[in-house]
Amino acid sequence: MKPVIKLQLTDDSGAKFFGEGPCRLLQLVEQTGSVRGAALSMGMAYSKALKLLRQAEAALGFALTQRTAGGKNGGGSTLTAEGRAFLQQYQAYRDACIQAGQALYGRYFPQNDVGCVIMASGLGVRFGGNKLMADFGGQPMIARALAATDGLFARRVVVTRHADVAAFCRAQGVQVVLHDLPYRSDTVRLGLQAVGGLAGCLFCPGDQPLLRRETVAALVGAWQGEPGAIWRTGFDGQPGAPILFPAWAFDELLALPQGKGGSVVAKKYPERVRVLPVRDRYELMDVDSRQTLLELLGR
Repeated sequence: MKPVIKLQLTDDSGAKFFGEGPCRLLQLVEQTGSVRGAALSMGMAYSKALKLLRQAEAALGFALTQRTAGGKNGGGSTLTAEGRAFLQQYQAYRDACIQAGQALYGRYFPQNDVGCVIMASGLGVRFGGNKLMADFGGQPMIARALAATDGLFARRVVVTRHADVAAFCRAQGVQVVLHDLPYRSDTVRLGLQAVGGLAGCLFCPGDQPLLRRETVAALVGAWQGEPGAIWRTGFDGQPGAPILFPAWAFDELLALPQGKGGSVVAKKYPERVRVLPVRDRYELMDVDSRQTLLELLGR
C-alpha cells in the first residue's frame, strides 16, 4: 500500500483547469520552443493542447504562452512572464502538498518493518565537549532527535559513547547501545545489529536540532512508496541526512570500511538513491561548533 497524491486546481464553479497534464505541457513548451512540439512529446493532439492552455488562461485571466515569430525555425512559442511565474508557484505548491501528504501517511499508516538508529557517538571535538547534551531551547539537543523520530518506527535505538546521553535516553524509554568503539562504521554496525531483521532502517544524526518529525515521516512515507530505493533528505540539490536504507544494503552497511558511514553505500549505488527535498537549509544542519549552535537557536 502506498499513497498517490495528485493536485488539481479548479475555478470558482468547481471546473478543473490545471493539474499535472497542463504543468507538463508548459514544461515542454519551455524545452521544445513550441506548443506543437510539446504536444508531440506528450503524444497529445495539438488541438487538445491548445484547448488545455485556453481553459487555463480563461480561469487565470492571463496568457500562459506567447508566439515568437520568424527565425530559421519559423517561430514557435514561449511562456509569458506570468505563465513562468505561475508554473513555478504550482510546482512549489504541488511538491509541498506531496511532502505533507507523505508525512501524514507515515503518521496514520505507520509501517512495522522500519527501524531507526540515532547516531549519537560523536565526541564533539570542534564543539569543545559533548554537544548532544548541550542546551537547546531548554532541553538537551539529543531530545530533538528523539522527538523527530518518535512513534514512526518498529524499533528505535540510540548508539552513543556518552554515559549521560545514554542515561537521558533510557529515562525517555528509548533503547540505547553504549559503547567505546572509535569509528562511525562501528556506530552504524552496532545500531543495525540492534534493530536488525526489518525491511528498512533510517540513520538519523543526533545533532540536527531543527530536523522536523514531519520530514522524517515524509521520508518513511516516500520509502514505503518505493521500498527498494535508498531515500535521503536534501536541500537545493545537495543530498544529506537522515538516510533510509532498504534491507538489501544491510550486509554492506555491516561491513563498512573503517571510519566510513552509510554514504559510502549510497554513493556506490547512485541510480538507487532518491532525494526528498526540504525547504529550509537549517533543518539539515549539524551542530559542529558553538557558533552553529547559536545560529540555529536564533532560527
